[in-house]
Amino acid sequence: MKRTMKISKLFAVFAVMVLALAGNVYAQNISSDFVRISAVTLERAFYMCDHEVTQKEYKDIMGTNPSKFKANPDKGEIQENRPVERVSWFDAIEYCNKRSIKEGLMPCYKANDSTDTSKWGIEPTMTIRKGYIFNQSTSTWFNVECDWNANGYRLPTDAEWEYAASAGNSLDKDVYSGTDDESKLVDYAWYVRNSRNKTHEVKKKKPNAFGLYDMTGNVEEWCWGSWYGMDKDYFTETSSTDPVTYELGQVSWFRGGYWGPGKGRYQGVLNGKYTVSACENTHPAWTVPEQALIQERIVSYKDATAIFGFRVVRTDTSTITQVQKKQVEEQSANKEAAVKKEKVEYQERKARSEKETVETKLSMAKELLSDGVPAEAVAAGLGLELSQVKELQKSIKK
Repeated sequence: MKRTMKISKLFAVFAVMVLALAGNVYAQNISSDFVRISAVTLERAFYMCDHEVTQKEYKDIMGTNPSKFKANPDKGEIQENRPVERVSWFDAIEYCNKRSIKEGLMPCYKANDSTDTSKWGIEPTMTIRKGYIFNQSTSTWFNVECDWNANGYRLPTDAEWEYAASAGNSLDKDVYSGTDDESKLVDYAWYVRNSRNKTHEVKKKKPNAFGLYDMTGNVEEWCWGSWYGMDKDYFTETSSTDPVTYELGQVSWFRGGYWGPGKGRYQGVLNGKYTVSACENTHPAWTVPEQALIQERIVSYKDATAIFGFRVVRTDTSTITQVQKKQVEEQSANKEAAVKKEKVEYQERKARSEKETVETKLSMAKELLSDGVPAEAVAAGLGLELSQVKELQKSIKK
């Protein structure tokens, strides 16, 4: 009888534990390499991975490793644990969705009402040929929106990244992620003075106060953000707002500096005093900055570098409020309205352009006809209807 009662009590305790865990499933589904960061003045509490996405992690999800540094790691370092680089902003969000789906989580990103990136069309790319920039893009990828309340993987917002990098301190207290003392930076970052011109295995340096590694140096990290956040003071010691919109076709942020030298748009850590507060931007389709570095004559081709990587975060869904749920609903409605507006404006711009083109051709035709060029030759040369040119010829004779 006593043994039966004891088993019953143990079963009751076990049942309570199961119920407690069931009520907090999300908290139990976070791996040990994620650090929880409280909302404070940010929009949402979130978990940030303590390291940049590695080449192994990327290949396991995407099936490829686009990195430049795929060989010759430093002695004692594991090659597959070096950060992935040469990835675009679009590559990063595709990775997030695919990893979320693989792990049975709700993907954060969608376009055309689908979280399946294979249905978004061809991913935009950007190349430079003979000094000219070519952008092979599809509008779908630029219409991506984020469900901030989903429990899947996503990029940090610009403000989330900055708050995490400075460990919640004011920027005056933490110039770099982990220290404000340049002489101690070598303990926290891989940068031009110690990197030997390459990336290094993640988590080999000291973490900052939040337990995050390589927030300064190693590779630049893509964030969710856009050009319009540039002139906004959204991070101060006492307040922070979280820019969560992404404007159609605008540029994206990258943060943290990287392993090598640089100037202008692509910053090394000490070149230009690159701090955790500094941010730069570029087109989200860039995969390797050497394309722009060469274009801007910052470096020669042989010195071009591969610097773009990223780290992932997950929203702490246990802290989501009704207001935040409504925010996402309104965001989707606003995005749909914005896309419709963009299509209308595009058609209007196209119509204006076509009208201006015709007017320009007619003006040229008038000059040619006045110089005695035959109507047939003018029509053929300018791509105009012969009847249109002859009508113009009659008006000139009058």
